[in-house]
Amino acid sequence: MSYPLSVTPMELFLTDEVFNKLEAKVIQAGAKALLPERIALAWHLRERNTQRALRMAEQLLAELPSEPSSAVLRLQLLRAEVHWLFADLDAAEAQALTVIQQAQQQAKEQADVLVLVMADAYVLLAMIAGDRGDLIQRRAGFDSAAALAAGCGDEFRLEFAQLGGALAALRQDLVAAVNQWLPHVRRLLSQPAHPALHLMCNEFLTFQALQQSDYATVFQLCSHTVSSLARAGMVRQVAMAMTTMGVAFSKLDDHCQALDWMQRALDLARPHGWPLVLGLALLQFGHAQRKLGALDAAQQALDEGLNLLAPLSNSRAYAFGLLYLAELQLDLGLAEAALQTAGRFEQADQPPRPTELRLSAMEVAALALSKLGRADAAHAAAQSALALAETAKLPLQLSNALSTLAILHGRHPLPAPAGMQAASPALHYLHLALSAFPPELRQSVPPSLYDAIAAECARLGDSHQAYAFGREARAASESVHRQDATKHAVASEAKFHAERAAMLNETSTTLERLSLVGQEITCQLQESAVYTTLDRHVHGLLSAHYFAVFLLTPDGERLSLSYGSEDGLRLAPYDVALSHPSAHTVRCALLRQDIFIDVDPTERPGVLLPATQPTLSAMFIPLLTGEQLLGVMSIQSTQAHAYADRERLIFRSLAAYAAIAIANARNYRQLEATLLRLNQAQAEVHQKNLELESAYQSLTNISQTDPLTGLRNRRFLELNISAEVSLTLRHYVNWQRRQEAGEVPHTSGPADVDLLFLLVDIDHFKRVNDNWGHPAGDAVLVQMRERLQQACRDSDYVVRWGGEEFLIVARSVSACSAHVIAERIRVSVAQRPFEIDGAAPLALSCSVGFAALPFIASQADRLTWQEVVGLADQALYLAKHGGRNAWVGLAATPATATMPSLNSLTHATKGAVEGGFLRIESAAKAE
Repeated sequence: MSYPLSVTPMELFLTDEVFNKLEAKVIQAGAKALLPERIALAWHLRERNTQRALRMAEQLLAELPSEPSSAVLRLQLLRAEVHWLFADLDAAEAQALTVIQQAQQQAKEQADVLVLVMADAYVLLAMIAGDRGDLIQRRAGFDSAAALAAGCGDEFRLEFAQLGGALAALRQDLVAAVNQWLPHVRRLLSQPAHPALHLMCNEFLTFQALQQSDYATVFQLCSHTVSSLARAGMVRQVAMAMTTMGVAFSKLDDHCQALDWMQRALDLARPHGWPLVLGLALLQFGHAQRKLGALDAAQQALDEGLNLLAPLSNSRAYAFGLLYLAELQLDLGLAEAALQTAGRFEQADQPPRPTELRLSAMEVAALALSKLGRADAAHAAAQSALALAETAKLPLQLSNALSTLAILHGRHPLPAPAGMQAASPALHYLHLALSAFPPELRQSVPPSLYDAIAAECARLGDSHQAYAFGREARAASESVHRQDATKHAVASEAKFHAERAAMLNETSTTLERLSLVGQEITCQLQESAVYTTLDRHVHGLLSAHYFAVFLLTPDGERLSLSYGSEDGLRLAPYDVALSHPSAHTVRCALLRQDIFIDVDPTERPGVLLPATQPTLSAMFIPLLTGEQLLGVMSIQSTQAHAYADRERLIFRSLAAYAAIAIANARNYRQLEATLLRLNQAQAEVHQKNLELESAYQSLTNISQTDPLTGLRNRRFLELNISAEVSLTLRHYVNWQRRQEAGEVPHTSGPADVDLLFLLVDIDHFKRVNDNWGHPAGDAVLVQMRERLQQACRDSDYVVRWGGEEFLIVARSVSACSAHVIAERIRVSVAQRPFEIDGAAPLALSCSVGFAALPFIASQADRLTWQEVVGLADQALYLAKHGGRNAWVGLAATPATATMPSLNSLTHATKGAVEGGFLRIESAAKAE
């Protein structure tokens, strides 16, 4: 099997809607799926189903030639992405660099495709550097990707890479990055764009808001990401946004909500098994558990998270995990373990950790040494922390280091500090800790510091100072309480907005699905099809063991069960008189109001409609078209309180669609009867046409569709082909004008603007009906639709022309490519047998005849499209008489334009060929 060595440029990300169509197309095509589509599916599965993506990549690489074509390099880059997702950063980096090197060595004819492969490889290198904490390399990778994308004119990749570089710059210099990029980010968010770009904008603004402790903005942005932007195909980033939500709730001391969001992130990431996403969520999960006092659960989560992040031991996330674990071990009284964990921050083979984390680890080490009775070592560790905090000019960390020294002097008889003027070393360091807060941060002094000073003053007998600092502690506590109240309000508002966003997203998704369901239901013209379609969707959208449609009888006295099912079994029809004193269907019909019933599960429930199972929830909705009552639709469930607002909205929508569909089906029946009566009395024609005018408007689409195959019919073609012909002729007029002006060279015609008409006829179809019956013939015709659609483009018209004959109109093609399309059609029919119920698969073939419009390039309007179809019909006749399972095309010759009349082309085709006025293009009969 041979494959092209290059594929068309690949999108970096697909939305879920586009991806679902791609996946359905590949699955439907099976082994006949096109190579570019299979590669695209594997590529876009990388964050949706990583293992499946890798399996597809390995299979495709085994099928492709080994030389590094763009297709091979794309799949090798997919391998590298899988290494990255599973935290094998060295392997991912080596593979990505190899892809770049090999792409640079390839031929120039694949330039754009290969350049985009390189751009995506640089994006991956940037992500790898980010996971390592190397912001310089991260920014460099995105800059390289942006430069390559700009050279190819790929605006999406350019924007994505620039946003990635902005995120890296934000972590290097917050103020400078905000000044440079914030207006651009906000402008991009205000415009329609791919959700992946909006997701990157949200990540930029989220990081900025976190640094400013603007948690309300964090919640707003992350809620938008995990709801509306979750369809962007960036599953990893959505899981990280959920973790960020948890961190923000934790900062507001709402640890229960924090745990809930961490659990959501874990639920999203666990099926994929990505170490960084899982590990980060587990670390924050363990940290929140510690805050809630669940120390054993916290230990388990932290151990698992650090184990997953072990390949990323240089990362900031791993450093946080070590700090969380050391603090937890100290809480558990495991001083030796806490000391060892804190010591891992300063290992020689590790790059320098962030200063604020190093200071926290040094303080943990000092307290652990103190608990172990090693007072001098604890004092030395605290002094080292103090020196580092002073050098780094970090006031909050400086105050913490001084407070740690105060704790040590309170526990151990240590030498007094030089220049001490306070009554005790502990009081000396506590005063210094207080003075470390600059005036603008005085409101951030924790009440515990004032309490510690007051307690030390009281211990020393200075009751006046103890009272004064006690008052300060109470004032600080009140400030903290106010801040806690504010935090609680922000957290509550964030929870509300997050839940509302999730509800709106779910509602939007439901409405989109209902729209599709409505289209399917209302296009049915038979009431039985309406009911079965409704039944399927009711059970797909709602909890229901019972579904029923009651229609008002013509006399208006009764409701008749037109369709009913319980647990998949049809119910026998019956009637309910409108005079029934207690039937809920009757009450719903008479009041023309929705009725919702919930039965208390503690009571012995009765059966609301004749059925066999007890009902705890039920809905009854009147079927109305305008003011006319058609009947009542009802569902029941054995679950208590099964129908809340969302379910009621869904069922109301289904009932509205049902009423329209039933009315349409009745109108259609009336239409058929009316058409029969038209032959009986000419005098009734005008009046009946007036009555049917509105009905015809609603049936336009149905009237243009073949009911057996679902393909378009002649009516559709007649209504739409004129515009296509006009467009083609306009292209030729412009081409001729430009030739006359010398703007374009003299050629046979403009490229890719022709209309190609191909008539396809199933060979020996009559034998199918004669030998296996008309249902078998219908099955063959239905299966022909799939084969023809597979062989044609989505933009082509596929029309059932009559009987076993089909017409394909290929738009915007070159006439010289007609034989390729014809052969593809012939092969699609001949290579796979047709499935016939109760019989072995049936091998069939087809014959194809084709001709192009314009038929004569220099005289584009000489033949109408109907005449070109007539030529295609003559070509089909030649293919049939040439042995079938073949194709024949008729084309003009230079002499054709000199003919005064073209009638002989269709009426005397053989003579036109012999006279040199027609050229035959044909394929020999396939064996």
